[in-house]
Amino acid sequence: MAKKRWLGFQQELVVAVATSVAFTPAGRLKSSLRARRNLFVDFLIFSSIIFLCSLLTACGPQGRRLWRFEAGNAVVAAPAIGPDGTVYVGAHDSFFYALTPKGKLKWKFEAGNWVHGSAAIAPDGTIYMTSFDRKLYALTPDGELLWTYEGLKKIESSPALGPDGTIYFGADDDYLYAINPNGELKWQLDIHGWVVSCPAVSAQGVVYVGSEDNALYAVQPNGEVLWRFETGGPVYSSPAIAADGTIIVGSSDYAIYAVNPDGTEKWHVDTEAEIYSSPAIGPDGTVYVGSMDNHLYAVQSDGSLAWKFDTRDWVISSPAVGADGTIYFGSYNQNVYALSPDGSVLWKYKTDKYVTGSANIAPDGRLYIGSDDDYLYALQTDSLGLADSSWPRFRSDFVNSGAVNTKQ
Repeated sequence: MAKKRWLGFQQELVVAVATSVAFTPAGRLKSSLRARRNLFVDFLIFSSIIFLCSLLTACGPQGRRLWRFEAGNAVVAAPAIGPDGTVYVGAHDSFFYALTPKGKLKWKFEAGNWVHGSAAIAPDGTIYMTSFDRKLYALTPDGELLWTYEGLKKIESSPALGPDGTIYFGADDDYLYAINPNGELKWQLDIHGWVVSCPAVSAQGVVYVGSEDNALYAVQPNGEVLWRFETGGPVYSSPAIAADGTIIVGSSDYAIYAVNPDGTEKWHVDTEAEIYSSPAIGPDGTVYVGSMDNHLYAVQSDGSLAWKFDTRDWVISSPAVGADGTIYFGSYNQNVYALSPDGSVLWKYKTDKYVTGSANIAPDGRLYIGSDDDYLYALQTDSLGLADSSWPRFRSDFVNSGAVNTKQ
């Protein structure tokens, strides 16, 4: 509403200035030097006002940068937001950062390699993060190390939290791991391919995760495989869970799949390239996911295509849906986009390099998203938090739990 009032004021101002230029006394004395000078001065004033109006409009409430924090390398991980508003995010400089809502550094923790995955915050405040150094870390809210668990190869996957506190993550050693809250191994499962996909946990504790062996797996809390759903290519996308238990995931075979809780296919939608983006679900059940064919797709809960939006470059970023239904995501064209539920552009913000990371939205409307330009950005939005859905963003919720939201 404020934006509409401003635009109305701007239009009235332009009309008023234009009228004053057209009907100034100098306009009736065109033959005199003074008249020409006055017209020139009026023209300069008019042009300056138009320029300032355009700047103010571009820097309006939505999409305005509040701050940006510089890390030492690309920020690909999706930020987690703690109960006190603290923003937690890792970067490819091997550091994990804790920032105030105003972008000030609280503390940083150094891992042994890239922090690529997105950290999860447990109900007791413990922060779980993974690194390319093959380790899962458990940290206190103050950044103190509690324990580490080391796998066999680098960890690209992000942790997920089970109802009993179990931490699940995958690694490039082909294993899905289950770790107890004290750091001890509960079980590990060989799923025959790199586990880049991040686990998603259902209300019943079933773990869903993709594998490079072209499949989506459903694994029981005790580590037994419940079923395996075959796709036509590696599954690097991370699953989302709908309110009715349907599992949504993308595949490198160019398709978006909806899989029933019993492992049978519900529907699939073909895109024109690989899908590395992970789905988010709107309050009406619409599925949003990006594709390497440069589009963000909106698919209705019955599998029919609602619309697709062309960014003219890869969409690896996973979307987030705000409380007002706005969809936020990044593109390889360096932009962060805000789309209305019908797929029209509300605004976009350009960073200095490609955006493959995914956003989080605080209750006060601050959107946090990283870029390969080494910065974490805080942008102002009209969305007061996340949508009331089962899976409104990558990693599901504010704290990146990777567990389905059962409170919607």
